[in-house]
Amino acid sequence: MKKVSKQGLVFYQSELLSRAGVKNYFLTRLGGSSQGPFAELNLSLRVGDDLETVEKNYQKLKETLGIKLLATVLQVHGNRVLDIDRERLDEQRLRGMEADGIILTKKNIAAGVLVADCFPLVLFETEKKILAVAHCGWRGIVGSMIENAIKAIVEKGGESKNVIAAIGPGVCPKCYEVDDKVIAEFAKRFPQGQGKIWMPKNQGYQLDLKAAIFSILNNLGVPDRQIDDPGLCTCCNDEFFSHRRSKGKSGRQLAMGMIY
Repeated sequence: MKKVSKQGLVFYQSELLSRAGVKNYFLTRLGGSSQGPFAELNLSLRVGDDLETVEKNYQKLKETLGIKLLATVLQVHGNRVLDIDRERLDEQRLRGMEADGIILTKKNIAAGVLVADCFPLVLFETEKKILAVAHCGWRGIVGSMIENAIKAIVEKGGESKNVIAAIGPGVCPKCYEVDDKVIAEFAKRFPQGQGKIWMPKNQGYQLDLKAAIFSILNNLGVPDRQIDDPGLCTCCNDEFFSHRRSKGKSGRQLAMGMIY
């Protein structure tokens, strides 16, 4: 991925997606108007930030990147994929609809997910021109969020072998220690995962969410050569919001794709 700065906004872009006809932006926290723990480009309306300021951040984002309609949803750490080809394209209405993934085939409509340690995933089926975005935290990963996104692509006539994927910045295993309860869920989902997806550390475990995402994509027929990964940790790198680093008081950055 390449790092880009535009009118104060700083973001990363997957050249794999760009070459396929998808404008994509994995935003950092830089370039907005929010203050305190939400500085600068907080785009969440649900973390305690001033709502007018968040809307101002959205306005700057859309004006800077030339986006007319930006679809986001009410993320609940679930596994629902919302097909916005079937919905009335009203930003405010979509913001209130519970889902953790979005799928569409329409051009010039940006679809995005908010994150602050969870991994954003942008998928594009290159033959049928189908775009999906997904919010991948640990609950979504064990709850089949990624499988549901690929399934939604297939239901629209696509094939997993034609999918390219970009995994945005998220928390690295060194920064992500979890307890027995979480690992028990991963052990059900990944029976051979110890040593690959999680490792014992101190009284808990280090969990590698990105390794789990790669494993699922590979099993669904998406090879490594079709997956882009910036190798950036949101917790290690303070240009990103991090729920873990900030001990729960944090803004959210946006990752999005748009067919053009």
